[in-house]
Amino acid sequence: MRNHFVEASNGVCYAYRRFGDGPQTPLLLLSHFRANLDMWDPLLISEIAAERPVLLVDNAGIGLSGGTTPHTVEEMARHIHAFIRALQLTEVDLLGFSIGGYVAQEVALHHPHLVRRVILAGTAPRGTGGDLALGGRAHTSATKEVLGPKDLLFLFFPANPAGREKGVDFIRRLGQHRPDPDRSVSRSAWQAQIAAATAWGLPDPGALTELARMTQPTLVAHGALDVMVDPEKGRLLAAHLPNAVMRVFQDAGHAFLFQNPEEFAAIVRQFLGAASSDDASAAP
Repeated sequence: MRNHFVEASNGVCYAYRRFGDGPQTPLLLLSHFRANLDMWDPLLISEIAAERPVLLVDNAGIGLSGGTTPHTVEEMARHIHAFIRALQLTEVDLLGFSIGGYVAQEVALHHPHLVRRVILAGTAPRGTGGDLALGGRAHTSATKEVLGPKDLLFLFFPANPAGREKGVDFIRRLGQHRPDPDRSVSRSAWQAQIAAATAWGLPDPGALTELARMTQPTLVAHGALDVMVDPEKGRLLAAHLPNAVMRVFQDAGHAFLFQNPEEFAAIVRQFLGAASSDDASAAP
């Protein structure tokens, strides 16, 4: 779990981790709000990396990466493109979770020959209203100076005994010894993320039509009990993508992929390993 660093042509040095091996197209994971490299579920990573290379990255201004966190999703996507090019990769698959899903959409739209397949988890299309700018307890919990275990349980997992049990298991996995820990996300960085997410959600009647240009096989996945991103936005996203399939995880929250890591990893492996676009669409 060693940290690596690469300097891109834009002068920014990005922190990243690599898991797994093999000739398959690497899967690049794009993180959720206020997340660094340490926030990815190690069980999910190990399950996917058993069959293909997996890359995690801190975007600009996050964790150990240099630069400044952008105030727009478009600029975040440009940083991810710069990172991919710095690693001299000619093709990647993308898995974007929450705000990382916004970024994944932008990268896939603007670099179709670089992105082979896309997985959009707990995320929303542009121009359909705010998510991280939501009010109530979710906003209060998400914007605390320090996110504690109770906040993660509320934001990520269903408010029932089974959901809490899965959430506690996830937090315990995150607490496993890390010989090379990442740096926590600064206040200025997560405030920039809120600004970017707010701008992404500004009503734009034409935004959904742009998704017709995103022709990569795409898996849209959502937890039915998500309190951070309305599951209906996942359905809206899938409906406007020309080559998408939708998977809803019942009795699961925003972090359904951490609530059901082995099940979701199996779906990811099947989707990415499908021989054709038709097979990929039918995978889940």
